[in-house]
This record gives sequence, structure tokens and C-alpha cells, in this order.
Amino acid sequence: MKFVFIFITVCILSAVGGSVEFESSPSLVDDIKNKIEAPKPDVAPSSVNDMENEVEAPKSEETKLQSKDHMETEFQALKSEVSDLETEVRHRHYRRHGCISGTAQLGYSSRRNKHRIMYIPFRRPFRRKPALVVGMTSLDTYRGKNVRIKATVHHLSGHGFMFKIVSWGGSITYEVVYTWMACPK
Repeated sequence: MKFVFIFITVCILSAVGGSVEFESSPSLVDDIKNKIEAPKPDVAPSSVNDMENEVEAPKSEETKLQSKDHMETEFQALKSEVSDLETEVRHRHYRRHGCISGTAQLGYSSRRNKHRIMYIPFRRPFRRKPALVVGMTSLDTYRGKNVRIKATVHHLSGHGFMFKIVSWGGSITYEVVYTWMACPK
């Protein structure tokens, strides 16, 4: 009973922050203080099964990490495959539906004020009317005269277009070359 009273007193004083001195043997008081002040483990395993579970927990974490690495590798492989397929589809689409280009020219003629109208078919038809760009790439004229040249596009469709090149005002041309490019819209 004396032991319980001492224990309760020590607990109360420890909680309040005070100290107490006993006339009993110092080893008993020290033992009680050590028991009170000793840190307790979080949770002690209560059985062999609990200890096995604690040992297996890191193994399952390791398995999860390996599985995660494997899934990341698979994901990267699938991502790469999708990218390759997108590139292939883009190339096929471009080959089927890409731009087409060509040239048209107004050659030499001894007469002045000449004109030429020509139908230019596309090598393969477009599904819809394409965007068309025409630019002069070469011009050879007589040096003593003004040069007046006009190029116009008529009847643009998915199959081709009419191209008209006209010179006027006494222009003498030896050669006029135009390059064109048609692209899907």
C-alpha cells in the first residue's frame, strides 16, 4: 500500500512539476522515477504475426515501387507509339492531301501584245477548292521597251484552274515563267 501511495504522489508531483524526497531507500524511488520517465515505444508487436507483418510491409512497398516503375515504362512506350502513329498519319495525309506545284510559261513570240490561256490540271484532285499561290520566277524581255505583264487565275476548282498570261503596251517578251502551288484549305 505504501508503494501505491508513493507512486501516486510521484505521478501527481511530476504532473505539477514539483519534487518530493522520500526517506525510504533511494533505489526504490529511482526505480519508480525511471519507470515514470522512461519513454514508451509507439506500439510494441504483440505477436509473431505482427512482427512478420512489419517485416513484410517494406517488401510490399518495394513491390509497389517496382510495379510503378514498370507501369511508367509501359506508359512511356505507349506514348512513343502513339506519337509515331500520329506522325505516320500526318505523312499519309500530306501525301494524299498535301500541296501540289508546277510551272506555266509564256514563251517567245515575234509579235507584240501576246497572251496565252492554258488549263492546268492538278496531278491528283483536291476534295475542295484549294488555296492557290502564283508567282513570277523568270522574265526575259526586250531591253528597249516597257514591260507590261498580267497573270490571272480563272475557274479554280479541286481538279485544276485556268491561267491567263497577257502582255500589252508594245511589250516584247522572250519568256515569262510562273510557278504555282496549290494546297488544301
